[in-house]
Amino acid sequence: MSTSFLETTISLLVLGAIMSYLGGALFRHRERLISGIIAFFALLGSLISFSLLLSHTGPSERLLLFGVLPWQVDLLGWIVGEVGLVLGTIVAFYSIVYMEEDTGTSKFFPLLLLMVLSVIGLAFAYDLFNLYLFFELLSVTSFVLVAFRKARWEPVEAGIKFMVMSATGSALILLGISLVYAQFGNLDLIYLFTASGGASIWLPITLFIIGFGIKAAMFPLHTWLPDAHPEAPSGISAMLSGIIIQAGLFAMLRILLSLGASLNWGEIIIWFALLTMTAGNLMALTQKQLKRMLAYSSIAQMGYILLGIGMGATYGVASGFTGGVFHIVTHAFMKGLAFLCAGALIFRLSSGNLEDMRGAGWRMPITAFTFSVAALSLAGVPPFSGFMSKLLIYQSGIQSGTVLGWVGAFLAIANSVLSLGYYLPAIGVLYSKEKAREVSRVREVPWAMAAALIILCLITIYLGVQPDPVRSWVAQAFSFLEGGF
Repeated sequence: MSTSFLETTISLLVLGAIMSYLGGALFRHRERLISGIIAFFALLGSLISFSLLLSHTGPSERLLLFGVLPWQVDLLGWIVGEVGLVLGTIVAFYSIVYMEEDTGTSKFFPLLLLMVLSVIGLAFAYDLFNLYLFFELLSVTSFVLVAFRKARWEPVEAGIKFMVMSATGSALILLGISLVYAQFGNLDLIYLFTASGGASIWLPITLFIIGFGIKAAMFPLHTWLPDAHPEAPSGISAMLSGIIIQAGLFAMLRILLSLGASLNWGEIIIWFALLTMTAGNLMALTQKQLKRMLAYSSIAQMGYILLGIGMGATYGVASGFTGGVFHIVTHAFMKGLAFLCAGALIFRLSSGNLEDMRGAGWRMPITAFTFSVAALSLAGVPPFSGFMSKLLIYQSGIQSGTVLGWVGAFLAIANSVLSLGYYLPAIGVLYSKEKAREVSRVREVPWAMAAALIILCLITIYLGVQPDPVRSWVAQAFSFLEGGF
């Protein structure tokens, strides 16, 4: 039964990508509408099928899809895949209107579908070879979509920078995989968990941390992200920060849990976390462009996720792992919402500069309100979802009972307070009584875009007010794990 649900999900994504491209290519005068609608319904069908998988699978189940694709299905992977599908479906619906000024949308929507497919593949691949293939698919679709508006130089430059850094990371990962295979003669992560107990594998682990760290935008490997976000379509910015960088981190987590039992990698992750969140917040404080500010904010938010995972791995604190992965879920929706709101403002104002958005909240009340919810949630203000996931991360540091744990918790709280230094001014700009010159002529975005903002806003509020069952699913998922699965 699990196999049929997953095969349906994959089939809908692959066929949807093909049909979306053909529909847009054959009907050029309706390219965006036809391609976008096909992609949206393919994603919606995939989401329904994938959601049904939850009630038809055990703690961990090995499947051979279509007779050729080996996957290990577990609750942890399902959570990540579900988040990717929900966010991808909302982004597709939003982009049908948002991309109205763009050409070549018959390629945009199929690439979005393949991006979501790669996230699911990374969530379930249990051998290093297939994990690498899906990681490459994720990288290729990502940098093509970053450079989608190729008529201008800036998106092309951002895409090339992303491609070069991503290719460097991929090369390091491939070298790490080669070293693992040379030592063990096997790439199965479940096998490697038992076989690598006392082995010296510090070199491949180092290569994996750096390679996946580039995709996860860990400091100081983050430099592609602030350039990519301002130039990518806003829906792709939402995907990049919402789930793509987290998918890279999730793949790294699978490998570290399987191979790193003999190494104290968790403490290394904690130090990376503290650097990443502090540097991201400090750099965000100086930004004058909204999407670039949110990009640096994403780097800071990755620090919280890394901190929770590091605390869980180093001190065996359950709240660390739970908080880290729960923050992946909450961040996907609140940061996705923030970027879609930024896209809505740019859609109407034709400018991404905060100064040009002064007073826009009075003319675009839905956009301004939903952005305020996203920003306050990202800052960890109760009762929104960001507070609930960050609270677990703070607790993990305190529960560790160590100096490093307490320092980590204190710095995490201090960084949340620091982030208000750029979130609150951004909200204040939107509600300023002194309006920018162009603002007097703008109006709220079309209903499809507004509906996407409202849905993400409701999810952000719901996960704050009612964090269970998602929080309990995450805790349960980690209790099932042996190694990475």
